[in-house]
Amino acid sequence: MSFGWHARRVADPALPLRARVAALRSCVQLYRPFGFNGTLDRLAGLAGPYQRDEAALLRALAVLEADRARWLAELEAYARSRRTGKRRGRRTPADGERNPNDRAHWST
Repeated sequence: MSFGWHARRVADPALPLRARVAALRSCVQLYRPFGFNGTLDRLAGLAGPYQRDEAALLRALAVLEADRARWLAELEAYARSRRTGKRRGRRTPADGERNPNDRAHWST
């Protein structure tokens, strides 16, 4: 299943909280900039105890979705830059050109 499908399940108030928390964990399985446990810990630190609190669960989802949207935008910008560079004969990225596929920059 996709990130969006799991995210919709997290936001679905008709589901029991336990299923919604499981869906958030599935989202983290698909997008984990700090590793699985590191990302869950970060979400808990930013949003609160999402395992027990519905409002915190929705805040955690919002944080994760915003972070993922930013990363996807960076991926698209990098892809455009690389396509342009390749058309101009530059087959390797320029020095200092940050590659969003390299997750090391997410720890900053």
